[in-house]
Parts: sequence; C-alpha cells; structure tokens
Amino acid sequence: MQTTKKKPSLIFIFVGAVLMYGVYRGFDFATLGTFFSKRSNYVWVVAVLAVGILANVFRSLRWHMLLEAAHIKTTRRRAIELMFISYLINSITPRLGELTRSLLVKRGDAKVSTRAFGTVVIEKAADIVCLVLVVGLTITLRWHNTVSLVHNLTEGLTWMVPNYGFYIAIGCGVCLLIGLTFKLWWKHVHNFIQNLWVGISAVAHLKSPLYFSALCLAIWMCNFLQLYLLVPCFCEMAAIGLADTLHVFAATSVGVLLPTPAGAGPWHFAIVKTLTTVYGIAKSVAQSYALITHGLKTVLVMILGVLGYASYYREVWLWMKRKKKYKSVSNNDK
Repeated sequence: MQTTKKKPSLIFIFVGAVLMYGVYRGFDFATLGTFFSKRSNYVWVVAVLAVGILANVFRSLRWHMLLEAAHIKTTRRRAIELMFISYLINSITPRLGELTRSLLVKRGDAKVSTRAFGTVVIEKAADIVCLVLVVGLTITLRWHNTVSLVHNLTEGLTWMVPNYGFYIAIGCGVCLLIGLTFKLWWKHVHNFIQNLWVGISAVAHLKSPLYFSALCLAIWMCNFLQLYLLVPCFCEMAAIGLADTLHVFAATSVGVLLPTPAGAGPWHFAIVKTLTTVYGIAKSVAQSYALITHGLKTVLVMILGVLGYASYYREVWLWMKRKKKYKSVSNNDK
C-alpha cells in the first residue's frame, strides 16, 4: 500500500528533475555571482521576500475565513502556522501539505479534518478562478505573444490518434468494478462526502464575500510582484514591461499545476521558454532569472515553515504541560 501511495509523488519528482536537467544542462552556475555582486539588487531581494511573506499571510487569512464559515473554531495565528507548515511540506512532497494542515486543525477529529479539507478545496477552486482571469487578461494584452508561445511548445509534436474503442473498454471496466464493490465502500465514502460538503458549502456562509475576493486579489498580486520586482535586477531584461511580466507569470502559474516539489522544473521551464522564444532574452539570463526567483520563494517557504512548525508545536507542548499539571493537581486533591 505504501509503495502505491508513493508512486505518483515519485513520478512528479522524476518529471521535475528531468525538466530541471533539460533547462539547466550546460548552464554555468558561476554567472549567478554577477547578480549577488550588485548591492542594489539586495533592495529588490528584500522587497520580494516582504511581498512573499504578505502573500502567505493573506492566504492564511483567506483560509481562516473559510474555516470560520465551516464552523471550525481556530485562531488566525493557528491558521498562519498551519499554512506555513503546509507549504514547507509541499516543497518536499507535492500536495501533502494541504492534507496535513487539514489534519492538524483539530488532531484526532476526523469529521473536523474532512470539513477543513473541504475548505482547502474551495481555496483551490478560488485560485483556479484567479488563474483563469490571469490567463484571460494575458491573452487580451499579449495575444500574438501567447499564440507564438503555444505554437513553439506544440511545434514538432505528433499527436496520437485516439483509439476510442480502447477508452470505451476501460470506462466499462471501471464502471463494472465500481458496481461490484459498491456496498464495500459506499458507507465510508458517503460519510466522507457529507463532511467534505460541509467544508465546501462554507463559501455560501462567508461573513464578507467582498473581503474574501480582496484577499484572493491580494494573494495573486503579491505572487505577480515576486516576479516583477526582480526584473530591474537584469539589465538584459530592460525591455520587459508590466504586461510582459504578466505573460511570464501566467506561464509559470499554468506550469506549476504540475505538482513537483516546490514547483521545481515546470517553473523554470515556463520562464526560460517564454523569455527566450517570445521575448528574445538570452538563455543564460532567463535561466538565472528563473533560478533566483524560484530560489527566493523556496528559501522563504522553508524559513516560514520552520517558524510555523516551531510555533505550532511549542503551543502543543505548553498545552500538554498544562494538562499534565492539572491532572497531577486533581490527583493530589483526591
């Protein structure tokens, strides 16, 4: 069973590694020294890190809103801690972070954890809506560049003619298997779906949908600025403007839908491919830009994750200590 669960993660890790090798094969990592040798660049680095912290805090506040709407009592501080922890885990094992923070909201309570996971589903749905809006805006502002990028990505690919009979047979086999095992799994799945739906339906009970929408906008603005603020650090990218960076941002946002650890691989491939094929930026510059933007995000996630982990388990330790003290006092009274 454990091997089966690990297989998807291992596949995505392998895909990320292959993409990283393909993007950085032959790259001279010594060229990164040029970036860090300029003192003026550190101002932008600090700005990027500050914006990154804001993005994580906004994301935590948005999740806290959903938890409240799902009648799950927790503090804003706890939501922030769990968000930091989840992104740290995601940077190691893709998508496991979302499950972890749902379980840690109230440890040992399966119903609450399932409802919490329902709020995570809503979070992801909100991000998909934001992604669609970003891609739509990018296509509107940079239609020809988007067409050029898509053409470049698909050029040379030969698509297999689908064997519809094969897919129909697979579909029938899956339906037959579900029908034969229905009684075995339906009760457990039904309870899970009921609790999950409570979490998902939380979006209908938000105290302020406008505030929730504003947080979504703030999150995505911060994510965009983490790319845009580093553009001035590269003289060769002086011609890259706001709309051009939005194009790069849209490409990376679509790329990281592939769940590799910390988005490594798809992020770099999307940036390098967009900057080199569409905007004519030298490959070495695009590689450096992708590596530094991703590196800063990853380092920040790890630092915040460790701080969140330490803060969360310190509270747990103090709670256990108080509980133990209370038990000893009660025993003495008896």
